[in-house]
Amino acid sequence: MAGLATIAAAAVAAATVACLLVARLPWFVADEAGIRLLRPGGGHRWFDIVLVAAGTALAIIAPVAVGLLTPVAEAPAGSQLLPALCLGVAVGAAAGATPFLLWIDLRIRRLPDRIVLPLIALTAACLIGSWAAGASGPVVDGGHRPLTAVVLGVLSGLLVLLVSVIGGRGRGLAIGLGDVKLAVVLGSLTALVGTGAVLAAFVVAQVCALCEALVRVAVLRQGMATRIAYGPHLLLGMWTGPLVYAGLR
Repeated sequence: MAGLATIAAAAVAAATVACLLVARLPWFVADEAGIRLLRPGGGHRWFDIVLVAAGTALAIIAPVAVGLLTPVAEAPAGSQLLPALCLGVAVGAAAGATPFLLWIDLRIRRLPDRIVLPLIALTAACLIGSWAAGASGPVVDGGHRPLTAVVLGVLSGLLVLLVSVIGGRGRGLAIGLGDVKLAVVLGSLTALVGTGAVLAAFVVAQVCALCEALVRVAVLRQGMATRIAYGPHLLLGMWTGPLVYAGLR
């Protein structure tokens, strides 16, 4: 029952977030030049439908896939409906925003604060709410409690920020602040499956980013100074890392 509630809440949250982004995209992007690049012809309704459908499908598939590969831990006493709904909203909101963040970052090299910051707040609020409502134990076997997942999410963001500062060598940030903020969401959600899932997510992201960089330099001859959009790789890692980890256990 709790599993179905999580999936249903995730689907509704994803569709709601995606539709909101479609309706108010210029406000969320807050960049007229960026909007002209994203919607050169004033918008394509079919593409908006694809983005909404993709986010909703991801919200349904992700919990099911992880649930199949990682047995659900024993539920503590009491009703698990409210904690399950909170977890579903957290996963669904991230899923609904994922196609838009991927598209925006690939197109204009930005992860808008008006999307990422509310996503961080909503993720943290839902996970803390799930913990407060009774999810005091791990959601899946080997995973972390929702409250611990929030802490690991913050630590993930701080770690990416440290790597960015070190990689920049005093000349700025090697990784954009949008990516740093997105890493908080990545760490919070993947930590529900376990520390290994967090590490797997970052490994997947880094390997994919390295592959893109090699193609750009060695095949497309764009030079060593070329920059890539790191957000799509983080998003790929966020959704596939837990599956890789669960599959290797």
